[in-house]
Amino acid sequence: MDNITPKKCLIVASGVKNHREYVDLVKERLGELLPVPEHQYQRAKSEYLGGEFRTWTESPQTNITVAFESVPWSSEEVQAFYVMNTLIGSATSFSSGGPGKGMYCRAITNLMQGNNFVDSASCINSHFTDSGLFGLTIEGPGSHSQELMSVLLEELNRLREPISDQELARAKNILKMNVLMAMERQDERLEEIARNFMTFGNLTFTQYCDKIDAVTSEQINRAASRVLAGKPTMLVSGGSINMVPTVTDVQRQLQ
Repeated sequence: MDNITPKKCLIVASGVKNHREYVDLVKERLGELLPVPEHQYQRAKSEYLGGEFRTWTESPQTNITVAFESVPWSSEEVQAFYVMNTLIGSATSFSSGGPGKGMYCRAITNLMQGNNFVDSASCINSHFTDSGLFGLTIEGPGSHSQELMSVLLEELNRLREPISDQELARAKNILKMNVLMAMERQDERLEEIARNFMTFGNLTFTQYCDKIDAVTSEQINRAASRVLAGKPTMLVSGGSINMVPTVTDVQRQLQ
């Protein structure tokens, strides 16, 4: 009951024809939840640690993930990270099809088409209340473990270089399409409204496309340079995990 309190609950609806009837229905269904005193609960700020973890598996493949601390939801750089995420994108050597197949992104053009030992690659981008994670995951044969790490780091380093207007515009358009498709249905828009209000205290989803359009190559380069200068978090799994360089080597190569 510490979690179900008036200040922590938001009840939303769409398509309501009679507001009074809706309020009465909410009271009828939730009226038995008696209000309890609000506790002055302060969430402890997260602490990013970094480091590496290796786990051996009976697999001929090696899977490598390298990530860095990025920014929280409240940061002005959030849009730049989402465009970066779309620039790299994701790719697998086998796919069952569906919309967007053959979509132009660096995971396909630079990693998979440029290296026959890359079986899959995808960008990581997550934001939280007080922190975030940005990075890249790659997978391929264990015999090419060192090469997998090498091309992963090369791809992260490319984010520090100027991005052509054509590639940047393409990534922005793909991202805007994904955002609009994610809010195509009425219930999805309603959920986004609720999340907006609980996270920011106002509605920001109407500004998404404008903020994406405003992202520049320089902003992406600055955000990438700052993030890649931090301490990496590295996860390695597979049967050839000892062939992958250490997290210290990774940090040295990026700096």
